[in-house]
Amino acid sequence: MNNCESEEIVEAANIAISNLLPTKSRSLYDIAYNRYKKWCAEKNVQVYSENVLLAYFSENAKNYKSSTLWAQYSMVKSCLIIYDNIDIGKFPKLIAFLKRTGDGYQAKKSKILTKSEIDRFLSSADDKEFLMIKVGLILGIAGACRTDELVNLTVDDIEDVGSSLIVKIPNTKTKILRIFVLTDVGNMLELFRKYLSLRPPHVKHKRLFLYYKAGKCSSQPVGKNTMGKIPSVVVLTFYKCLF
Repeated sequence: MNNCESEEIVEAANIAISNLLPTKSRSLYDIAYNRYKKWCAEKNVQVYSENVLLAYFSENAKNYKSSTLWAQYSMVKSCLIIYDNIDIGKFPKLIAFLKRTGDGYQAKKSKILTKSEIDRFLSSADDKEFLMIKVGLILGIAGACRTDELVNLTVDDIEDVGSSLIVKIPNTKTKILRIFVLTDVGNMLELFRKYLSLRPPHVKHKRLFLYYKAGKCSSQPVGKNTMGKIPSVVVLTFYKCLF
């Protein structure tokens, strides 16, 4: 500790540093960093030079595809800056190597339903089975919502003003309140109101999305895994069952 810095200042700085990594994925960063540290210990590495990093990622390139290798690099880089005050982003040969591993790599593109296909699903799929899926699809597309944003959405976050819905997304990734408006296009508002009307009166929590089956809602809130499967359910239903 610098003699000019009090313990209070050092402690405050350490707390600030500990919050530099993303909260939700911090465990992944620590895993990547600890894996690198373990490798260094096994190789008796004392200095984190560019050659050391080249050797480490060259070895890992045998086990990871390019996109995963870049993700590992990004996490290790962040941790080394925070914990060891070392910026491996300034290692040109390492960057060149990582780029070289990506030559010829093409990411797989997900199949995307068109607007007309989505409209057909909303109008043709049986509400008795797919009403919750429809409402999740509508709000997810209209507000470009992440899965956890839909999961955490509450009835208090949505204001029905008759001709439209005003939706507030308070728990965003950027920590900034996001608001979007869902207008009365097609039967979207009708679907939302129908789903909301099925909410059991005894539900104690305010989560919007409840498990739905055979035309009825239970009091159990929908989890992240179920919400995350909405796109695949829509695609499978569209191509295998409906049309």
